[in-house]
Amino acid sequence: MFRLFTLCTLLGTLLASPFAAAIDSKPLTQIVGSTSVGSVSSSGPIQVPFITWGGDMATLLANGNSFKTASGSPFAKNGLNLKLVREDIFTNQLKAYISGKSPFLRGTVGMIQQASDALCKDRRTCPKVVYQMTWSAGGDAMVVGPNIRTVADLHGKRLAVQAYGPHLDYLTKVLSDAGLSPNDVKLVWMRDLTGTEKTPGEALLNGKADAAMVIIPDALALTSNGNVGTGSEGSLRGARILMSTRTANKVIADVYAVRSDYLDAEPQKIESFVNGLMQGTERLQKTLASQGGQRSTVLKFAAKALLDSSQATADAEALYADAQFVGYAGNVQFFTD
Repeated sequence: MFRLFTLCTLLGTLLASPFAAAIDSKPLTQIVGSTSVGSVSSSGPIQVPFITWGGDMATLLANGNSFKTASGSPFAKNGLNLKLVREDIFTNQLKAYISGKSPFLRGTVGMIQQASDALCKDRRTCPKVVYQMTWSAGGDAMVVGPNIRTVADLHGKRLAVQAYGPHLDYLTKVLSDAGLSPNDVKLVWMRDLTGTEKTPGEALLNGKADAAMVIIPDALALTSNGNVGTGSEGSLRGARILMSTRTANKVIADVYAVRSDYLDAEPQKIESFVNGLMQGTERLQKTLASQGGQRSTVLKFAAKALLDSSQATADAEALYADAQFVGYAGNVQFFTD
């Protein structure tokens, strides 16, 4: 197995900042502090979270294009019995993780870092990263309204971002490169990542923010397919993509982390999980490089699982295209360099 390490640093005081917010962005220690630490059950399927991201298509395929492990799938061949659950609200993931409902966390390195202070109060739940899935290479973007031309123009403006979500790594990097800090903007914390009225994209669209950190399908919708928003079909008139991870493709690292006590008790299952993810990635890349019927089947299931509609295959394919899968060599580099 790869060398494992524990992430026990915090992302500064970002989430404790007292800015005007759509939701109350309390420190994670307060949100999950009332959840009692439970043991992970050794019987039944293992619950594994996934999120709305192209890299998670490999997890779905490794499970046999099924939420429950299908016979003959990479995970099944590795002796695993899993139940995949989409959970884009990280605090919900944390509560399931602490209570023992799931031994896994799925997020970015920054998301795991945010939670480490709360989770490492109990050695059993201290997270250990076991696998890097992807780098974001265009799948995440900052969309701005018509009055914002550069990142420096955000000084004093409202910037919407999902609380505890995957864009905090990128946001802090973007602001820092422009000579700004989170204290220089008015952060508008939104509950959801995509697909509801409580997302950063909706905050921008409805005039509650001047800019928003979003995933690429929402960025394309807001900007009339990546051009300049016309104001029709869910776009914002004058909105445009200011920048994306296409030009910062080593900022957002998507990973899986596991509870320390579960890793100690079930090292073989974790190794099998990592092997299954790698095999799922190889199968996904081979399938989507082809033009056969299996390609359509994979995209339809991914669209349903990630975007709640089997018809959203173009958006699912866009998410896949913007995920830079790292594979075995990338994991070796990630854990040793």
